[in-house]
Amino acid sequence: MTYLSPQALPKMTSLITHGDPSDLLSTHFTTDITRWLAEDTPSFDYGGFVVGSSIRSAFLLCKSPGVLAGVPFFDEVFRQCDCTVTWHYAEGTYLDPSQDQGGKGKIEVATVSGPTRKLLLGERVALNMLARCSGVASRSRKMLDLVRGAGYEGIIAGTRKTTPGFRVVEKYGMLVGGIDGHRHDLSSMIMLKDNHIWAKGASASYTGRVPADI
Repeated sequence: MTYLSPQALPKMTSLITHGDPSDLLSTHFTTDITRWLAEDTPSFDYGGFVVGSSIRSAFLLCKSPGVLAGVPFFDEVFRQCDCTVTWHYAEGTYLDPSQDQGGKGKIEVATVSGPTRKLLLGERVALNMLARCSGVASRSRKMLDLVRGAGYEGIIAGTRKTTPGFRVVEKYGMLVGGIDGHRHDLSSMIMLKDNHIWAKGASASYTGRVPADI
């Protein structure tokens, strides 16, 4: 593997500056949403039966600082629940409730409208996904800001150390946060690490034991 000095690496700009990050997603990501909804409500929705289907609106609130990420996944959850989402902030926006001029300590990020039972049907799935994706984007943005502040102008890349079954969401969050997605899986590019060297036969610098970071 060839390593380039930071000076030889290309200067990176944010993905957001190049276009809509949702255009990166293949259409089959919607099947993940369907599976998540089925996992959360595998049979009858008793709570939904109680609240009924009158048309209501719910509000997505930001209560802690961070980068908004996961808009297409959030939208798809509620699309499959026959609801509509109106966003008040764009993907990749850094939100800080402490700067809220209204003094409420929270920011209204989006409005979701639809049948009451279906708002509640999609709520938990959508919030869990958005929180995870935004968290990854926020940490990515923080790391990017730190290294840029230190004068590094090269590529900051992610790894395959993602949550099983949730890789698309987490990799997407990294991209929105400004980090390069690197390879998505073992079939992408070639990367031989110390574990591969160990498996093929230990060199003089290896003890014959599996490396601790396997």
